Amino acid sequence: MANHVVTRVFSLSCALSAVLIGGTCGFVLLEDWPLMDSFYMTLITISTVGYGEVRELSLVGRAFASVLICLSMVSMVWWTAGVTSVFVSNDLSGRLLQKKELKMISNLAKHVVVCGGGILARTIVAGLTRDSKQVVVIENDQNKIDLLRRLYPDLLIVSGDPTSDLSLADANVLQASHLIAATESDHDNLLITITGSGLGTDIAVISCSLKGELANKMLKVGASEVVCPMVLCGEHVISVVAQQD
Repeated sequence: MANHVVTRVFSLSCALSAVLIGGTCGFVLLEDWPLMDSFYMTLITISTVGYGEVRELSLVGRAFASVLICLSMVSMVWWTAGVTSVFVSNDLSGRLLQKKELKMISNLAKHVVVCGGGILARTIVAGLTRDSKQVVVIENDQNKIDLLRRLYPDLLIVSGDPTSDLSLADANVLQASHLIAATESDHDNLLITITGSGLGTDIAVISCSLKGELANKMLKVGASEVVCPMVLCGEHVISVVAQQD
């Protein structure tokens, strides 16, 4: 979709530029005007700002200017309408996709809700999808969402704040089997853990603590399990060293 938008806008801009170049060349050839005067005359004609003539025009020049005015009006309307339609259709497509995804999510049960779209969350998603688990991701960073869509075209994504009750509701969290707090903020993960543990369902809440400082609090507020990636990384390094001795 992004490539389509760029291509369409580029083609429309090239067409408008062709009118500008053509008008400039026309004044240079027909009126023998300097290049800068010809360019300026064409620019104010296309933009319809209403300035006077840069230099006195001959009958041929006036005829050419009349054609240029008509062509400019059509070109500007075409360019404006084209660019507007591209972005409107792009926004509409995004809304339709989001609506379709939310409808699909509402029919899920025993799925896994992953909060976050960073490298930790993407690693979790990769593992779960390999195991054929149904996954729903909640993320509000559009760049991370775009990356997730490129990596996992069939992944269901809720665009919203992972700590928001509304976003969790959109992810159909009440019917989920697991809620994984894997954002890049321990405080956000703690908030997600509190919300998940207070749902009153059998959902298992797994929280990631990047620095480990809030790990105990996560357990106290109801996390089924708290995972510290840095600790796991350190333990893995130790095991690798031990195996090589």
